[in-house]
Amino acid sequence: MNKIDLNKVTIQLWIGNNFSSDEEYQQYFHQTFEIPVSFFDNKPSCLFCADLGEPCYIEKSMVMPDRFSSPQDINLIIDTIEVNESEKKNIYEQCIKLGITTANAVFWYINNDYSLNLEVQKPYKENYNGLKYIGEFNADTKYPFKTFDPTSDSHLWIGTNHMPLDEFNQYFELDYTEELGSPEYKVCGFCKDTGNNWYDEDFVGYPEPLKEEVDIATLVDQLIAPDLDCKNQIVQACNKLGITKANAVIWYTAESKYDSEFKLQKPYKDSYNGLKYIGVFKF
Repeated sequence: MNKIDLNKVTIQLWIGNNFSSDEEYQQYFHQTFEIPVSFFDNKPSCLFCADLGEPCYIEKSMVMPDRFSSPQDINLIIDTIEVNESEKKNIYEQCIKLGITTANAVFWYINNDYSLNLEVQKPYKENYNGLKYIGEFNADTKYPFKTFDPTSDSHLWIGTNHMPLDEFNQYFELDYTEELGSPEYKVCGFCKDTGNNWYDEDFVGYPEPLKEEVDIATLVDQLIAPDLDCKNQIVQACNKLGITKANAVIWYTAESKYDSEFKLQKPYKDSYNGLKYIGVFKF
């Protein structure tokens, strides 16, 4: 197998035989998410993920061609795979090494986004839904490479809050003593104000407020990040709202691919724990 170049697109590949019903075959890949329990427990979302040792996978990156009704010569199966032509010989050799000369099923996962790439944990399973893991192969001639962008669109709140830190943080405290949807479940202040029942703690930021108010540019440098590209935009947006000095910020990732449940309710409130909603900025 060729050495994998991290700057190229690859596929993770499985080949083998599976003659179960379509429903049974698809059930292996069907993901179910129990928010928030499975997210924080890192439980696998499906049988496929359990076999991989991963909590979940991105469904749009998975390619599952229709299965053949009977075993086919391995070369016919390999011809259906979207991979660099130079890799097909390597795939064939690996199949022979694993004792695979005929098969009726193949699927692969496209690794073309650093933030979403899938790893197959060792030791490899004897089979994955009846198929064997063949390996990782270059596929940059078939799929585009997605450059990793560490920034994201984020909702931003800025203002002044001189509460004791415990009180400030209490606004964001999620209730883990009751199930989401239970009559006893307590919705936190941040969720109430934004119009949600729950939020993902991985996508929120609420650093400890400064002791004193500072100008907005300084606040951004100290509590978000220095030399932020959108700093001037944030300053201008604050000025339009009459905010020239502040000591606190809150941000939350806007419509993340991992958290599609959180939506900011309109009309916006006058105060979110003492802060005003400024808008969406990329940082």
